[in-house]
Amino acid sequence: MSILLNRMRYMLTPQFDIYEQVADIVTGRTADVGCGLGYGTQLFARLADSVVGYDIENDFLEFASRSFTYPNLCFEFGDILNRSHAGIKGDFDTVVMIDVIEHVEYDQDAIKSAASITSTSGTFICSTPNRLSRYRKSDNHVREYAPDEFEKLMLTGFENVRICSYGLERIGLKTENPLIAICDQPLKGNT
Repeated sequence: MSILLNRMRYMLTPQFDIYEQVADIVTGRTADVGCGLGYGTQLFARLADSVVGYDIENDFLEFASRSFTYPNLCFEFGDILNRSHAGIKGDFDTVVMIDVIEHVEYDQDAIKSAASITSTSGTFICSTPNRLSRYRKSDNHVREYAPDEFEKLMLTGFENVRICSYGLERIGLKTENPLIAICDQPLKGNT
């Protein structure tokens, strides 16, 4: 891949490297919550049976829908916090939120909602910058998490939580960035 293409990819979707790692473990019916422009979401279509990319920005969804036209991929308006008509409904085998939770004011509600759409045998994957690291900071974040805080948040919606590093292995150093939670056994009826 050319240097220019790598630079453009990172400018348009700085989380693309995380999506590449996660794309190898998604299965079944998959939801990408906060899909943005869909660059990462389209990677899931390789292994997943079907993929729905959700976002609250209509311009992003329009771009993604025109750019990525795979038969098992679609993009829809959906708000993880809205339990009415714009809420995300379903029973997904894999639910993914890549660098979204740090932008959400009601983080516990978002995790409980993610648990409600994750099938009982499904997996929830959530990433966020590590506040103990010096990389990927943003003034647009509502909050950032240290590894123990991130794990505690995930436990509000899931019984089994593993905090991983970029390579999807258990986190070693408390400053590793990003933090990736791989969660299963959703706590249903918890919303």
